[in-house]
Amino acid sequence: MKATISIATAATCLLFAACESKRPESAAETTKPEATAAAASPIAQTGPAIKATPNPVPAGSGMGTTTISWTTGDGSEGEVYVSESGQAERLFASKTPQGSGDAPWVQAGISYEFRLYDAAHAKLLGKVVVTRAEQ
Repeated sequence: MKATISIATAATCLLFAACESKRPESAAETTKPEATAAAASPIAQTGPAIKATPNPVPAGSGMGTTTISWTTGDGSEGEVYVSESGQAERLFASKTPQGSGDAPWVQAGISYEFRLYDAAHAKLLGKVVVTRAEQ
């Protein structure tokens, strides 16, 4: 049991360490999310997941940043889309089984729903709503 927890912790740390944080030239741009190889982890996948860290994004001046992390859970390719306050979706990350990317344009008063789909954009695998604390 102790070895299993240590391997899981090490694999999680390696996953996040492999993802490089990049800053866009303007706040309207999104950094290109980096995919990580699903086959690199010897740990069996448990299912699809998507999360945002931090969430809510702390209050502050200018735009806030959250990091979106996802996995399809089975090594199949997926896509992440974002919708701002119920508007049309736009592509955030494409054709990756897992990965993470920064969203450096989070504003107070707007909700951002990040949705993880299968590669055909036919089946919703998971979603997370990101907000920013008011000042």
